[in-house]
Order: sequence, then structure tokens, then C-alpha cells
Amino acid sequence: MGNRLIFLYLVLLRRVHLAVVPAPASPCYALNSLAAAGIVLGSSLVACKEKKKNKVPEIKEEKPEKKQLAPGFKPGEPEIKFAEVQKHNSVDKGIWVTYRDGVFDITKFVQNHPGGLERILKAAGGQIDPFWAMYAQHNVASVKDILGEHRIGHLSEHEYKNLPPPFDPYQTDPKRDPELVVQAAKPFNAECPLSQLAKQEFLTPNEKFFVRNHLPVPTGDLVDPKKYVLEITPGEDQNPVKLTLADLQDEKRFKRKKVSAIVQCSGNRREDQNSVAQVEGLTWYTGAISNAEWEGVALRDVLEYVGVPSDLGMKSELEGEDEQLHLQMEGLDRPKVGEWRDTKGFYGASIPLAWAQDPRRDIILTFKMNGEPLPADHGAPLRCLVPGVAGARSVKWLNKLIVASEESQSHWQQNDYKAFNNSTTWETADFASLPAIQDMPVNSAISSPPAKSLVQLTPEGCVEMKGWAWSGGGRGIARVDVSADGHTWTEAELQRPEGQSLTRTWAWTLWTAKLPVPAELQKPGKALSLIVKAVDAQYNVQPESIESVWNIRGVLCNGWHRVQVTIQPKRVAKTRLEFGHAD
Repeated sequence: MGNRLIFLYLVLLRRVHLAVVPAPASPCYALNSLAAAGIVLGSSLVACKEKKKNKVPEIKEEKPEKKQLAPGFKPGEPEIKFAEVQKHNSVDKGIWVTYRDGVFDITKFVQNHPGGLERILKAAGGQIDPFWAMYAQHNVASVKDILGEHRIGHLSEHEYKNLPPPFDPYQTDPKRDPELVVQAAKPFNAECPLSQLAKQEFLTPNEKFFVRNHLPVPTGDLVDPKKYVLEITPGEDQNPVKLTLADLQDEKRFKRKKVSAIVQCSGNRREDQNSVAQVEGLTWYTGAISNAEWEGVALRDVLEYVGVPSDLGMKSELEGEDEQLHLQMEGLDRPKVGEWRDTKGFYGASIPLAWAQDPRRDIILTFKMNGEPLPADHGAPLRCLVPGVAGARSVKWLNKLIVASEESQSHWQQNDYKAFNNSTTWETADFASLPAIQDMPVNSAISSPPAKSLVQLTPEGCVEMKGWAWSGGGRGIARVDVSADGHTWTEAELQRPEGQSLTRTWAWTLWTAKLPVPAELQKPGKALSLIVKAVDAQYNVQPESIESVWNIRGVLCNGWHRVQVTIQPKRVAKTRLEFGHAD
């Protein structure tokens, strides 16, 4: 024991020498070093005794709670091997699926699956991630909550990270302009940039035109202009007629027609409704709208060419709603996962046949946009452009036209794009009780100045404003009013589309205004609310409140558009340093 203490003493002496004591300057150095070492040794021995007497319990550091990737996590749930999931791939064996790292037994749910048993079986025993990437309507909280109710466990972190990446159905989508304001990458949905809208260009450049896709952009032979075929069924129990793109572009067969028209998503300005209460859908601001000159052939001419009597639609409409005929449209954009292609899940829509045959509706099969071949994102090689209605009815990548006694049974015609009152919830919504949105209501928006910007008043105390206005059904814009307080209004100057009457207007009306700011609001640094409302040719006017048009789907938002800005503070006089004076 004595030898150990001496050894420890010497070690401590060396440490003190190296770390504490400066280089020797006097004979006292050695004594000082020994004394210091003694103090250290004594302290160490006391500390050792105290540590043995009062042993402090070891505190275990808690690991941060693992972030849950999938819905419905239950504490204590089991870890399940993916190989076990793969065994449950049929109704008889049970249907298990994974979503992210969660494992779910959906055997009891599949019979009630809105998309049918056939589709959901494609994911049985595997990952549903690629299917949900395809069917974007699943990517909402309410659907994830339903899935969470069927959770039975989870994959290990290691196994989840080492699963092969799910098939990406959007990998062949075209490149897009980086200035587009992307609201969803897959499927791709993006707004026209506000800076482009503020330029007040009547025709939106193709690359800046807003994009609304529901599924991957079709590729391959089906959309190859040289191989493309449009199939038209002129009536029930009649054989389809097939026309190539070359047939449709043959000017000896069909006269060319140009139409200047906007395309607008029915969810444009949805974010304004989110300010009241959260709704489900893409977060559109004011840019889910653009205007172009479309070129093609009149739909009514093509229908007549394949044998549809020119007055068939009108006669059916006169006989009443039950007898009204419809023109169904099917697109080539269909869900696909790997080699599987959903033959029933195509994008589709329909309009009354009477509209399709009405020369005043100016509906065309278009293959050119602003003088150029139709871009991939906008329906190449052929799109059915239906002016004046919700953009959802202007079917892209057109595959089939069918004259039928019922509307399209597509999800987007039957179970989407309908506006309920603001007391209806998802639990009480009955989509079958309402018609699909067609003609759109009057609307307008401020493109300049942008929200949250500093504005400079003119010498007359005015704010300069710019924006767009539009109404559906061919109704032109009669008036646009702007205000800074919601009580005193100034009429804006209008730039109406050339060659379009107030009863047959399909393009937007651009407007500019110099808005006088009330004297009491003309204070530097003062917050200001700029307001716009439009009135169409039939004197339909935008409602004042967003609350009055709020609905669970966030469509048809046309309350007054408001932009919050701040009056530019006055510049502080130059300091003496800015004048060049020394300190």
C-alpha cells in the first residue's frame, strides 16, 4: 500500500510540474512542487473516500422520442418484418400493406375502399407509397387518420431504410420553368408567378402558364403526334370513329379556329379560405389562372363530321334534365405503378352536349398554344378547351369523346370540384347531391403591389394598382372597383380583350388604377389594406366576405381580394457622416 501511495505521489508531482508550476527560478522550486503535489494527493484521497461513502446514482440520458413517419402509432406495438407483410397479399390470407415505416392490416377496410377492391389489391403485401403518390387524393389528414386506425406495427428502422425505393410514376415528367410557383411537385401543380401577372401581358408565355396536373404527364406512343389517335363514339350502341392528329389538322376537312381564353383552376385563391378555416386542397394564391391564344378546330364541326346531328344536344336539353345528353371526355393521363396501368382510373370530365354543339360557346380541340405546338404540361398533342368553365373540364391529352346519357363517372366529375355551404363538413358532405362546377363566378385579384410590400404614394396621395378580372360563362367585365377602406371606391381603367363582346368574353380583363388614399391613412409606416372587386356584364358582383363563400373543398373563392401593404416611411435626413464630415 505504501509503495502505491509513493507511486501516485510521484505521478501527481509530475502532473503539477507540467501543468501548474512555471519553470524553476529559485531553490524553493522543489519544495513548492512537493507541497503542491501533497495538496493534490491529499485532496484526491479525501475525494475518493467521500465518493465511496456517498455514491451518486448514475443518471441515464433519455433518448429523444423517435419521430413517427406513418399515422396511428401505438406505444408498445410490435416490430414486423417486411417478409411477413409480403405473405398477406390476398383476401384469404389477409391484406397487409406498409406506408412509410408503418404496417397496416386493411383486410376489413378493402370492401369499403372508394376506389374498389381491384386497385387496392395491387398494393397488397407491399408498399402503398407509390399508389398514394399517384392517387393524390389520399394525401390529406382525414385519409391518413383512417389508415392509422388499421395500424398493427412497424418496420425496423434498418429494414425501412433498406427497402428498395418505391416506383416514382413522375420520373418522366417534363422540365419546368424555375420561376413557376410550385404548390405540389407530384403531381406537378404550379402558379403563374406574381411578377408575370404584374407585367399585364395579355397572353401568358407558355413556360409561365400555370400548371394543374392530376396524374403523371403521359409519354410514349400514345402522345406521339405521328401515332396519336382520337376515338369518338357518336352515340350509345354506335361504333367509335378514329381520327389522327393529321386528320384534325387537315384544313380541307376542318376549318381552323382561334380562341383567346383563360384557364383557371376552380380552387384559385384557396389560401384566402384557409385564412378563415383550413380547407383541403392545393394552397393556391392568385396565380392558378393564365390566358393564351388557342388554335385548333371547332368541337361541333368534329362531332358533326363523325355523325352527331348538330341539334341533338339542344333537343335533349329542351326535354329536361333527365333526358339531357352529355359529352364525356377521357384523358390519356392514367395512374401507373411499374408496368401496371390503371385502365379505369383515367382523368375524365363531361359537359352538356348542347354546349359542345353551341357555336357561341367556342369550344375547340386545340393543338396550338400562343402559336406554338401544345406543350406537354398543357395537353400535347390535343386538348379539349372549354372556355368560361372550370379548368377541370378542359381535358388534356384527350383520348376519347363519348356522347352519352350520363355524365362522366370520373372521380373528378362526381366526387370533387363541388361547392358546399360553409356549415357542411366532410362527414355530412353528399357529393351526389350537387352538380359539378361548370361556369365560374366573377372574380378579380391584385397583382401589384404584392402583399407585405412598401408602397410609395404619388404626389397626389394615390397608390398605383394593377390586376386581372374575369367571369365565367362568357360574361365580360363591366366594372372593377378598388378601395383602401371598403367604403369609398374608385373605378379602375379596363383593358378588355379585343374582338370579344361583353356577352361572349373568354379572356381576362386587365385593369389599372390610381387609388386615392384617405388623408387619415396617409401616414408613413401606416399599414394599408388594398381591396378590389369586379362586376360582370350581368351585374354579378363579388361578395364582400370570404366567410360567405367558405367551403370544405376551398373552391370558388371570389370574395373581395385584399392585399396588406405599408406606406413607405419618409427617409431620414442625411447624417453628418453621409455628408462626408469627420467624426
